[in-house]
Amino acid sequence: MKFIFLTAFCLLGLTSIAQESITFNTIEETINYAIENNNNLKASQIDQEIIQAQIAEVKGQALPQINANAGFTDNFSLQEQQLPGEIFGGEPGTTIGVAFGNRYQYAAGVNVQQQLLDFKLFNSIKSTTALAELRNLQTLVTTQDLIVNVIQTYIQIQVFQKQVELLQQNYNRTDNLIELSNAKYMEGIIKKLDLNQLLVNRSNLKTQIEDAVFGKNQQIRLFKVLLNIPMATEVVLVEKLEDREPYPLGTELLLEANLEYQQLDKSIELSIIDQKLIKAEYLPKLGASFGYNYLGQANEFLDFDPNLYQGQWSGTWGISATIPIFDGFQRRNRLKQKEFVTEQLELDQETLELNIQKEFGDAREQLLLSNSQIESQLRNMELAQENYDGIKISYNEGVANLTELLDSEFALRQAQSNYLNALLQSKVAEVTLLKSSGRLSQLIVNPSVTN
Repeated sequence: MKFIFLTAFCLLGLTSIAQESITFNTIEETINYAIENNNNLKASQIDQEIIQAQIAEVKGQALPQINANAGFTDNFSLQEQQLPGEIFGGEPGTTIGVAFGNRYQYAAGVNVQQQLLDFKLFNSIKSTTALAELRNLQTLVTTQDLIVNVIQTYIQIQVFQKQVELLQQNYNRTDNLIELSNAKYMEGIIKKLDLNQLLVNRSNLKTQIEDAVFGKNQQIRLFKVLLNIPMATEVVLVEKLEDREPYPLGTELLLEANLEYQQLDKSIELSIIDQKLIKAEYLPKLGASFGYNYLGQANEFLDFDPNLYQGQWSGTWGISATIPIFDGFQRRNRLKQKEFVTEQLELDQETLELNIQKEFGDAREQLLLSNSQIESQLRNMELAQENYDGIKISYNEGVANLTELLDSEFALRQAQSNYLNALLQSKVAEVTLLKSSGRLSQLIVNPSVTN
């Protein structure tokens, strides 16, 4: 009874899990869903908000800095000063301790500071603006990488699914062949070794199917991570990428549109601004200040009797200048460091340009090769299937031996494997070409761009 209850509970749980599913009809739907829900992309977008807040903080330094102050002091033990006694009618040569001031003091005021001329501050604003643009590019790079990973995972899932289907067909053929060969063995037509070979082939196919199913499930789990989908949710992918028309990629390399290239270019710009920040430290700074304060004094707490309470207002304003003269060559050495950093970035940019050209060329050649191989391997699959079917008929009639049949079956599986590999390489090369050419970044920034 306990076993029945446990089984029913498990089945109920499986049913509830199976009911949670999400269907994507096209690859575009999966990409849009990932962009809206991926946590890494959300974190990158938050970084943009942080940079905007930092820009506002730096700009705030150019505005008046206003501070109000208020205070209360209880001089419960006034300091005495020793004065000559004769001043107060005492004996010459003696001193008398006299306490100055009032016990209670009340103070309040306002102070204003304003930067009138600060070249370092002006360049700091430019620096944070460039940093915001760099962070925006990083968000675009994160978006681009997400799209590439989603598409490649989508491809992997469907290639594994296709592999499972083909392997299952081969397994079913081998299983049927074992039944037929077992009958032949019982009749003494074939040897035990021939039957054993078929059993080994079936076992190997079973292992390959299990590996392919594991690979598919592994990619599905990665797919759910990219789209931020709970692991218990079933994902259904409707569109078959092998039936999808290739995207019109073009053959031109748009280097300036490549996001990695743009990032490095912006980093060089930011490094040059950093040099200007240090150079600005050689220039004078000019500031203005204003203060208006009140001071009240009394010997009785909170006693504001006009005859006993004393209060006064005071105000000041002024302009100050700071002129740097010598700092032990610190600024000069910091400037050299920034210049070296800029030089390194420029070298990195040259290397990146070569790598982008290489990646673009490799992807374009791989795409042409894979598309050609897909056509030839499709034809090979048809021929291998036709050859296998013909030899199987001959084997059933006792004309062909088992070795010929196994050779034809192996050739069929090899053609299927080559086709799947060519299909995978073609789709991956298509995505790589789309990314390296700069067209993917154009589509992210402006989805209406199609040519």
